[in-house]
Amino acid sequence: MHTTDYLLDLTERLTRCWDRRDVDGVLQHYSEDVDYSEPGAQVSIRGRAKLKNYLKRYFEEWDTRWTIYEHYRLEGQDGLVVFWDMEVWRPGSNDRLLTKGMDLVMVSGDLICRDTVYFDRAQLKPLLG
Repeated sequence: MHTTDYLLDLTERLTRCWDRRDVDGVLQHYSEDVDYSEPGAQVSIRGRAKLKNYLKRYFEEWDTRWTIYEHYRLEGQDGLVVFWDMEVWRPGSNDRLLTKGMDLVMVSGDLICRDTVYFDRAQLKPLLG
């Protein structure tokens, strides 16, 4: 069982890779059989190879900066619930917005095996113009 500090550090390192739009950096934090989902966007991806394709498309369409401001350990498990603010915009645009959300992050070994992202995608509508 990992310490809470370890789980938070792993999640923070992953988040910095998302901020840099670094596909390979993001993928190195996930297990080969990762279960990645965004229920509000009907996104459900199983495996690193499929996640790589999703990330390439996502990073072409969106730029983001994440700030984790609160976290809770899942008792008796290698997992965290993290609450975050996300500044989001389209690459090349000056129109930005701030939204909030949360992730459920589960770890197996030293890698994230499950990442479930919850936020209201309807908030992005002004950026879709």
